[in-house]
Amino acid sequence: MEEFNEAIFSCGLADVGFDGPQFTWTNGTVWQRLDRAIANSAWMDTFDVTKVSHLVRGRSDHAPLLIKCGMHKAHSSSFRFLNVWANHSSFMDVVRDAWQVPVQAGGMLGFHQRLSSVKHKLRCWSRQSFGDIFQTVQVAEETLRHCQEEFDAARDDSSRMQLREAQARYARALGVECEYWRQKSAIRWIQQGDANTKFFHSIVKQRRNANFVSRVRDGTGCWLEEEEDIRNSAVQYFEKLLTSDREDRATPSLDFPLPSITAADNMMFQQLPSLQEVKEVVFSMSKDSAPGPDGFGAGFYQECWSIIHRELLEAVQEFFKGAPQPRGFSSALIVLIPKVTGAAKWQEFRPISLCNQSSKIISKVLTNRLNLILPNLISSWQSGFVPGRSIADNILVAQELAQDIDRKLTCPNLMLKLDMEKAYDRVEWSFLIFMLRRFGFQEWGVDLLFRTLSNNWFSLLINGSSAGYFKSSRGVRQGDPLSPALFLLVAEFLGWGMHHLFCQDESRFYVSPGLRVPYLAFADDTLVFTRCSEGGLTSLKTFFDSYQAFSGQKINAHKSCFILSTRASSTHGSMVASTLHFQQQFLPFTYLGAPVFKGRTTCVLFDPLVAKVQARLSHWSSRLLSSGGKLVLLRHVLTSMPMYLLQVMDPPRAVLLRLGKLCNAFLWDKPAGTRGIHWTSWETICFPVAEGGLGFRSFADMCSAFACKLWWRLRKNESLWASFMHAKYVRGKHPIQVTVARPSPTWRRLEGIRRVAENHIRWCVGRGFVDLWYDRWLFEVPLADLVSIPDPPHMLLAEFFDDRGCNVEKLQQWVPAQLVHQIQDIQLFPEQQDRMVWVGSPTGEFATKAAWEVSRLKHNASMLDGFVWTRIVPLKISFFAWKVLRNLIPLETVLQRRGVPLASRCPCCLLEQESLVHLFVKGPVAREVWRSFCQRFGIIDPRFSSVSAMVLAWLTSTSLVSRDHIRTVVPIVILWFLWKARNKALFEGEIFEARRVVSAVDEFVKQLGATARLSAAHFRGDMGDPWIGRCTRPVKRKTAQAVSWSRPPWQHVKLNTDASVSNKRAYGGGLLRDSDGQLIFAYYKEFGELDVLLAESTSLLHGLQLCSDLAPGPLLVEVDSKSLVDLLNAGATSNWPLCNTLRRIRALLSSLSAAVSHIFREANASADALAGLRMPSELFCTSLPQLPRGVRARVCLDSREVSSLRWQPG
Repeated sequence: MEEFNEAIFSCGLADVGFDGPQFTWTNGTVWQRLDRAIANSAWMDTFDVTKVSHLVRGRSDHAPLLIKCGMHKAHSSSFRFLNVWANHSSFMDVVRDAWQVPVQAGGMLGFHQRLSSVKHKLRCWSRQSFGDIFQTVQVAEETLRHCQEEFDAARDDSSRMQLREAQARYARALGVECEYWRQKSAIRWIQQGDANTKFFHSIVKQRRNANFVSRVRDGTGCWLEEEEDIRNSAVQYFEKLLTSDREDRATPSLDFPLPSITAADNMMFQQLPSLQEVKEVVFSMSKDSAPGPDGFGAGFYQECWSIIHRELLEAVQEFFKGAPQPRGFSSALIVLIPKVTGAAKWQEFRPISLCNQSSKIISKVLTNRLNLILPNLISSWQSGFVPGRSIADNILVAQELAQDIDRKLTCPNLMLKLDMEKAYDRVEWSFLIFMLRRFGFQEWGVDLLFRTLSNNWFSLLINGSSAGYFKSSRGVRQGDPLSPALFLLVAEFLGWGMHHLFCQDESRFYVSPGLRVPYLAFADDTLVFTRCSEGGLTSLKTFFDSYQAFSGQKINAHKSCFILSTRASSTHGSMVASTLHFQQQFLPFTYLGAPVFKGRTTCVLFDPLVAKVQARLSHWSSRLLSSGGKLVLLRHVLTSMPMYLLQVMDPPRAVLLRLGKLCNAFLWDKPAGTRGIHWTSWETICFPVAEGGLGFRSFADMCSAFACKLWWRLRKNESLWASFMHAKYVRGKHPIQVTVARPSPTWRRLEGIRRVAENHIRWCVGRGFVDLWYDRWLFEVPLADLVSIPDPPHMLLAEFFDDRGCNVEKLQQWVPAQLVHQIQDIQLFPEQQDRMVWVGSPTGEFATKAAWEVSRLKHNASMLDGFVWTRIVPLKISFFAWKVLRNLIPLETVLQRRGVPLASRCPCCLLEQESLVHLFVKGPVAREVWRSFCQRFGIIDPRFSSVSAMVLAWLTSTSLVSRDHIRTVVPIVILWFLWKARNKALFEGEIFEARRVVSAVDEFVKQLGATARLSAAHFRGDMGDPWIGRCTRPVKRKTAQAVSWSRPPWQHVKLNTDASVSNKRAYGGGLLRDSDGQLIFAYYKEFGELDVLLAESTSLLHGLQLCSDLAPGPLLVEVDSKSLVDLLNAGATSNWPLCNTLRRIRALLSSLSAAVSHIFREANASADALAGLRMPSELFCTSLPQLPRGVRARVCLDSREVSSLRWQPG
């Protein structure tokens, strides 16, 4: 089958898909899908919709295929805000004028009326300013073609100017079309690369084709094929689904306790939202998110925030004051997404609500507030949508429990996998209200949440047009940000109820050496862990029935299953099946997209992942991407697809090699299994671009990084999985010492990485509850490695400290004197927790990127490799330059070396062989082109011997060159157009001459300026170049601001500190002054080898220690390091060893009742002058005459509050 798929891909074909039965052939015992329809891109472009139906088999063993194709019926187009409108110069004026039209109401209704006014104005304005986007492109293209013909004939200044104007108009029209299709396709990964309208268009058509409903079975099993019948059937089904059918309104009994929110939580939840809170919500939304019925997406709210923010805040606050949402706010469109391939029943479609952004903003405000409460309400066994919890925990714990399923027990272990049918849509509102009250929400908060549901109106979007309009009486909307949190509050009844049921008889708990885990859930995806006893299962079935009756939920017995121990008898299996009516399944099975298995990790477990990656690579739309687009697709999509699974499983090396080969073959347009040119290996390009790679990350390196992450999470011990592993394996020991006779695959993975990971973990000491011997709380190695004590006992650092500090006598009994001297200077903070720090992370928190850096092989960084990837030119040009520098392009001499029989002759001179150096450097055309631009920029043009030497000469021609400088752009563009001219000469018969190449480069750079990719800022040192005149992006001007040091208030003192680093040596200085600006003390000190931020903090610490000794009075502190101030005020951990210094600074600030604030460097000039003294010895002064002359003058100016100028971007 793999060879068949590769043949389809190599022929540019794709599987069309199907509806109806999954299999098309059977011999009575084996069922397969052998018959399928495939099509090429031309077919897809011709027909908007192509559908294949598997019909019923007759006497044949094959099912007939019915292929339907056609065009979408034209529907009345609904309004949809286009993000590209915001780039038009008159857009804001149109919106402002429409927004200011008087309306008859305020609040939510008034906001909706203003949106309607804006919608009407934008419709008219769009027709006048943009017209038909596609027709504009066609006209611009035709005009450009005409201007090119005139220029080729005349070659005068007038025709050249007309050609440039036509090129600019065409570029703008293409840009508008590209943004239109980008927004419709909702592709968020391709933020860079070249504009590929055809690719975006293909994605839209692909999605449209996949979601098109050509026929469906109704409730009686009959096929419906007429569009009107399909629409009516859909409305009937989903209206019934979203209508409550509960007749019994009895209050459910709750025989178990639930957590409750606090009075402070209730107060926080009910407060009126501020403008800042609403703004943060608006700008956190994706601009390309699908709009609701009113047509306005988040892009409108963000672009027009300055116009609409007051009325929006008024509308949101009106809702919080008790007003119901009007229909204009609460209406939503339901789009139907197939859950399975070949969906043929309405149950097989997932209804997603496209809500109005105005309604989503209210929901998002409530969600953000609920997220602060949920971790205290939701049990640890539920990880879905709870901040700080991870879906990986469920998978990892499930895999651990699967290892213990076959324990020898009287009542065997049993797993139940529950399938909730339309879980979100079946939530009974009365049960939700009941749960909210039991969780302690006050009536005002209950009403606030209920009003987000009580007036919801829906229309269905079927094949591009809306159908029906009905109001719901149950369910929470999938697509509403608030819905997951509300569902979790309902589902907690099930979770806590099962736990309470198992606690009544502990023999019902699943037997495992770790913690007792009654169930694992991610929203509605639930795994229950219990035992196979008839009484226990009968009680569980009774509880399931009562939960379904009260909550409206429905457990789909046909899709739910049970997994039984292999030690269980057939009687046990029959008993489970007859009691619960579930189907039996066997290990391995899939849970949350990952296999749950017992035993070794095998290649077979990763077959679905490999198939998924291969299918995405092989899709015909991917063939429409340029080389730059492929780079982005690989970087952001395809290489990230396996990462989810690699976090929880350690695949065999063969799987990683297979994935690498698939990605590499896609990059080089080489179908897997063929003998096409394999330009370079995957391992070669899996390096950062500055190190000569393409920015990919090796799958093996990422496996190691994820293993480090698992070790970090185990050591932090703040998750369900970590607690489980500690209970099962660690059992009070230090994890680095644990040995296990029969480890699970996950523990074996941890054992393989723990030495590497532990080398990069440090402890920022708080209470001192860290292991004395094996944790790294002071030294770069564990204390056990410095002390010759065999198998030291478990001891905590805090045991050697008391209220007076370090107990030196006790410590000397265990530690040599030279180490005691260093340890006794440590300060404990009893009110603070010990914090783990990952070395190499700027924040101190674990980062996968930081772990990847320590896991991978490194190459030396190169200026040439780093500068090639400039952001100014399209990515495909940078990629081409990268290939040229490595001779990875299909030159005839290169093809000869790779076994392709060709007679090589250079197309530029027809004399020499075509080689890399000849074509791009030494050939007559190349020499003339380089000479032309070298003269333009004043670069000496010696005879270079390689492409690298030529490009490097441009990059080093001035000290002002940066990655986006014009002198970086020009050589890359020259290489690109030399190659294009070579190809046109070779394959189209055009003349290969320098004049054409120079003109093409010149026009291209001018287009970069006209499209705002280039600005005058990219011409530093070359401001006289004529290309600057074509740059349309405005240069940010710098403005001057007067700043000065200010004296502290009366009876207060102010400490100013600063630091400098020179030749890796750190120096610090500071001074304390009174309310008259008079000096109290000043200091200067060298601190050794420190980085800048650590030097700043060490200098501040030294100054605070001096203040603490003097006790000068109410203290203000100022530093010019914004990063340091933010770290101190945020209470962040930061990196090692800065974290320890920050804790000591915070302790001193607290004891001195002082606060630290930021000051501009120009106003901190006295401290800056002290830090820059570079004196060989320390300095401490208590009077002005003792200071060096330059510092003394600066202090005198400060005392008079003389201002200095600060230049900053305008």
